[in-house]
Amino acid sequence: MLNRSSVTPDDIVEEQVINPAVYICAAIALGFIGFFGFTMNLLVAVVIIKDAQNLWTPVNVILVNLVVGDFLVAAFGNPVAMVSAIRGGWYWGYKVCLWYAWFMSTLGFASIGNLTVMAVERWLLVARPMRALSIRTAAILALIVWIYALCLSVPPLFGWGSYGPEAGNVSCSVSWEVHDPTTKSDSYIGFLFTVGLIVPVIVISTSYVAILLTLRGVRRRAGARGRREAKITKMVALMITAFLVAWSPYAALALGAQYFDARPSASLALLPALLAKSSICYNPIIYAGLNSQFPRSLKKIFDIRSSRTMVPESQNTALTVLNRQEQRN
Repeated sequence: MLNRSSVTPDDIVEEQVINPAVYICAAIALGFIGFFGFTMNLLVAVVIIKDAQNLWTPVNVILVNLVVGDFLVAAFGNPVAMVSAIRGGWYWGYKVCLWYAWFMSTLGFASIGNLTVMAVERWLLVARPMRALSIRTAAILALIVWIYALCLSVPPLFGWGSYGPEAGNVSCSVSWEVHDPTTKSDSYIGFLFTVGLIVPVIVISTSYVAILLTLRGVRRRAGARGRREAKITKMVALMITAFLVAWSPYAALALGAQYFDARPSASLALLPALLAKSSICYNPIIYAGLNSQFPRSLKKIFDIRSSRTMVPESQNTALTVLNRQEQRN
């Protein structure tokens, strides 16, 4: 087994022989994930920003922060891994491996940070409406999320923990299986799982337990606003669930590699990595499907008219004249 803590710029090699068909399937999967992640996250960000008058709310400020991170993964992360899969192994050299691992790790930690803030925002709005987040506070928290992500991802660049090839040598990440006293990798990985996974999951779970208890106590908030906020709360819960489902196999594999000496085949290890990368596609689908304002904003921005409502311009002008005459009478 390759000791990734001792990898030099010229020594990134394939650890196991993998069937070329596995690389081809991985390249196709990465291509689809990259394409749909790029287009859908870009679309959601553009629609929210262009129709800010209707969509610029505190929860959507955090959502834009989330989709921007997912967009960066699709735009810069997936193509690098896809080329490596096409070439049958890491293609870009050690330095790119190091910076790719840092870049992707930062975006991954930012994702769970944004989802945690969205859960807290929902809790405050439902259970503590007088202390609900403002747009300004949401923007400050969005910045803090990136600081939090950097605090988790930067240490290997300064010698605490290490980055290296993973998942059949198609991509690079934290060297989960390395036990190196020089870099204190064991303590770094423990820090990652505690601050980067366990704490956010506890905060998210606590927030939604409080939301459920509040809703159970007041039954249901009356009016269209209450129904809309309940729908957004369900949307955020679904986003969090999708993220955890996508990343749980990868996290389990990483834990197994670090603490239980798990060594799955390179082909098998590719599957959790690809599932984790697919998480960038889920949030825009969930948002577009559960936010009733989004389709209306999309049609307005791109001037999409329903065939049922489209009428010839001359007929439209005639109807306008008739309406004006009726108003005068």
